[in-house]
Amino acid sequence: MIALILATGCTQPSPAPQPVAATTPPLPSPVATAVETPVPAKTTSNPQTVITIIHIVEPLKAWKDPALHFAFEAPANWNVTTMEVPLPAGAQGLVYRTNLDPAGAFTITTFPVSIDSDQAYRDAFRKWDPAPVESTVTINGIVFDRFESVNGSKNQVGYVSRKSGANDLGFASVLRYTADSARPFDREDFEKVVASFTYFTGAREPSVPGEVIPRVWYNG
Repeated sequence: MIALILATGCTQPSPAPQPVAATTPPLPSPVATAVETPVPAKTTSNPQTVITIIHIVEPLKAWKDPALHFAFEAPANWNVTTMEVPLPAGAQGLVYRTNLDPAGAFTITTFPVSIDSDQAYRDAFRKWDPAPVESTVTINGIVFDRFESVNGSKNQVGYVSRKSGANDLGFASVLRYTADSARPFDREDFEKVVASFTYFTGAREPSVPGEVIPRVWYNG
């Protein structure tokens, strides 16, 4: 519209462009991206509202658990901790839950494959409403059964690793998150974490980058 209006008015010769010395702008940190909602063209002159959503892209920080032999990357401003989850009386084995994002919407549950918890998670995810879309994905050599269910503004996603993909200690993991449309970049941030998740052997642990995930006590 601006180009059209200028084309219909008087034109004035413009001075020849002068050479400008090239400069290298500093890289911002963190990076901010803006998404603008498209505004349909109108024939009236009423003012239009443009909504701009700013996404502050936090740099990723590497984390690892030397005792459970897994590692991943998460936004640097997330508070990552792991706790041992108490089991019902008579239950065998140890289960650990890693809490990642500040809102508590992303967790990693790690357990020995000998207690057969993987199938219990599949059965639980299949009860989501509406029924989830199921698929199989391989991430860094680990085969996961993936479940995704969208209910209004909530998007539930679960990744259940198969027993055949357990690490050298015999641990398997379930990655689960709930993205909220009120936080439009949840899903993008969460999927970056999933894509970075990996197992490592005890022999490789010293060379695996990342801060050791702190252990906290279960507080009920």
